[in-house]
Amino acid sequence: MLFWYTVAVLLSLAIFSFLWKDNPLYKFAEHLFVGTMVGYTIVMVFSQIIMRKIVDPITLAVHNHQYLNLISLIIATLIGLLYLSRFSQKAQWVSRYPISITVGFWSGYAIVTSFKTNILTQVRGTVVDDMGAPLLNGELLGDFIKSPSWSSLDLAVSGPLLVFGVIVVLIYFFFSIKNENPMVRFANKPALLYLMLGFGASFGYTFMGRISLFIGRMNFIFNEWWPLLKQTIGG
Repeated sequence: MLFWYTVAVLLSLAIFSFLWKDNPLYKFAEHLFVGTMVGYTIVMVFSQIIMRKIVDPITLAVHNHQYLNLISLIIATLIGLLYLSRFSQKAQWVSRYPISITVGFWSGYAIVTSFKTNILTQVRGTVVDDMGAPLLNGELLGDFIKSPSWSSLDLAVSGPLLVFGVIVVLIYFFFSIKNENPMVRFANKPALLYLMLGFGASFGYTFMGRISLFIGRMNFIFNEWWPLLKQTIGG
């Protein structure tokens, strides 16, 4: 176990060496990682797709005399094999057929799902909260006026701020060209503020994810590998 832990530590340090400059150790670790992932992907594709989705169903269809199912499987397999024509300059045009079938099928299949998730759900999220209460709720503002507190203020202004942000950002993108309309000009600065807050939060979340990966590596080195190394050397 110590040997493989040590290999993992050395590879981690080799990857971190890129912070200094590009070097052979980093290239070796990078190529090893990419090669391992490609090999793993090939094995998974063979076992989970070729065997499970093609060979086993065809064998079962032949065994049970399900000829219509067998014909559909063979046709689908032949269409999939047309992707391999990309390796030939003369016959690579044939690959356009399976690509068009795949893109057309998934485009049609995804229309309903995308409409529900990207349009209807977003519109609903701009009108009501997760509990179904309207975001523009005057009662919450009245509660804040009656008994001012940070929690009541948050409940009173969070909904209107969300609705206002959605409206001004939509106006900003729909009328991104020069427009002298007072409403459009008014929406520009608040929209930019909302966009900067959104992009900043997204960047911070991404950076936090990278830091968590770094902390995980350091935790592995100092809390798993180093105690095991001391125990092995001392024991």
